[in-house]
Amino acid sequence: MDQHGKKLSRSTFERITAGDTFAKLVGTELIEVHPGFARATLKVTERLVNFHNMAHGGAIFSLADLICEAAGNSLGEPAVAVQTNIHFLAAGKCGDLLTATGKLNLRIESFGVIEFEVRNQERQLLSKGQQTIVFRKKR
Repeated sequence: MDQHGKKLSRSTFERITAGDTFAKLVGTELIEVHPGFARATLKVTERLVNFHNMAHGGAIFSLADLICEAAGNSLGEPAVAVQTNIHFLAAGKCGDLLTATGKLNLRIESFGVIEFEVRNQERQLLSKGQQTIVFRKKR
């Protein structure tokens, strides 16, 4: 990665970790950002399970959305989600450490598609999906 890419990645990491108050509320932690890529974790606590005692789908979605936010904005252009498709493939449980990774795999003009996955500490695939983003002009 060149110096410009490193600077953009660092800037994105700092802006999101400082400014995404919802991510803080849920407990997600952004770990890594590179141009078009991000990784984050979430510890499933008693506050993040549903009545089946499984990781709540909203918590898993929030983790996936955070890494899409980071990967999409890591190129130095403001980007926002316009559509997300998520598949819940296995249940997480209280005590699990979830890790999400996302990569921008397609960009056509002002639109991009990020593919993501969420795994537990045993590398079991819990969720997989795509998020479509739109790059907005800077104001």
